[in-house]
Amino acid sequence: MPIRFDHFVIVMLENASRSLVLQNSYMSSLLSQGVFLRNANGLTHPSQPNYTASTGGDTFGINGDDPFWVAPYVTSLDPNREPPVTSIVDLLEAKGLTWKAYAENIQSVDINQPPSPLFQPPEDPVYPPIGPQPSPESSPLFARRHVPFLSYPSVVTNPQRVANIVNAQAEFESDLAAGQLPHYTWYSPNLVNNGHSIQESDGTLIKAPPSAKNIDDIATFLQGFLGPDPLTKFPPRTLIAITFDESFPYSDYGIYTLLIGDQLEAASSRIEPYGHYSLLRSVEDNFGIGNDFTATPYWFLALD
Repeated sequence: MPIRFDHFVIVMLENASRSLVLQNSYMSSLLSQGVFLRNANGLTHPSQPNYTASTGGDTFGINGDDPFWVAPYVTSLDPNREPPVTSIVDLLEAKGLTWKAYAENIQSVDINQPPSPLFQPPEDPVYPPIGPQPSPESSPLFARRHVPFLSYPSVVTNPQRVANIVNAQAEFESDLAAGQLPHYTWYSPNLVNNGHSIQESDGTLIKAPPSAKNIDDIATFLQGFLGPDPLTKFPPRTLIAITFDESFPYSDYGIYTLLIGDQLEAASSRIEPYGHYSLLRSVEDNFGIGNDFTATPYWFLALD
């Protein structure tokens, strides 16, 4: 009998091999609280296509970290009027399920005012993407490419959907404390907390190959995010997926992925090969909303 959860919480971290992450004492000790996926792998390089694959089931031809768009939009450059891409957002909303993307250091958005340029698609987005589109950043610590929903025109042109992309520091803990955690949570830590960059004492961000310092920053973030006992901090029947977008160096694809939930056997592991498509398929199967039969769901959702 498949196990199902009421809430999915996905935390996507950045650019580190599984072996490097496990050298950190906290990241290694955290395995005692969940199920470690020993054969989890990133899909591709660099970062952004891994994020769109995790939310839309495809890389959409994206092969870089420029602010691309994942789908055709009805404009003069889309003469065939192709239908918009279906993302996890469409599937959740069609079933009446709630979702929210919490992004650290993103600018606040007032949907009663003209849309921020951050949420505006270009006048003529095209598919496949043929080049970058300008996009302002909220803060040096924020990266648009790490919030995949900002790459979907069907999201950023809809004020109700825009309202679900929020500043994590302002809303996550308060939503959790108020019992308002949505069915589907995507959490994007900032560039230091996700291990992408190191911040100097003067505030300067340095992008360097992953090191113990990057993983220390991730561990510090997760200790606060999860608390001493995530099973009591988060509502019952919540699955927390701690994972990475990709490994580094690029010749490596093995990523650290840990699943924490009150219905799973803590301090255990699985050896099946899983990836970003498996994560998306598992969300779909858990809520009964998808029709992606090509990816392998996590073992606890598989039919007997």
